[in-house]
Amino acid sequence: MTLFMTEIHAGDPVRLAEWYARTLGLLVSLRDEPKGFVLLEAPEGGRLAIKRREDATERPKGMRLVFQVKDVGEQRDRLLGLGVAVGEQAENLEERYREVRLSDPEGTPITIFSWSDRPEGG
Repeated sequence: MTLFMTEIHAGDPVRLAEWYARTLGLLVSLRDEPKGFVLLEAPEGGRLAIKRREDATERPKGMRLVFQVKDVGEQRDRLLGLGVAVGEQAENLEERYREVRLSDPEGTPITIFSWSDRPEGG
């Protein structure tokens, strides 16, 4: 079994997809504006589908997107340079990783992490 994609719902899928492309470097692979659907792909693997939600006032519940990077501090600096609100870097000494947290413009929680002393693949 293979996980094909993760799907989130948004009030404005096109605008949100543009944010993910600009902010996190995801690539738009399919855009169907009339149906309110955009499929993004991460350069290193993984897909994120953004689909128009029926109730525009509904907020995301019970999920978090987690992205692995080589250097979380470097990514935090890059995001701050783009004007993105990013939390302070935190380190989990027991599990040996560093992370920062942020949210997309529609409130979906995002964690960006890197291993402290493991190769990129973990």
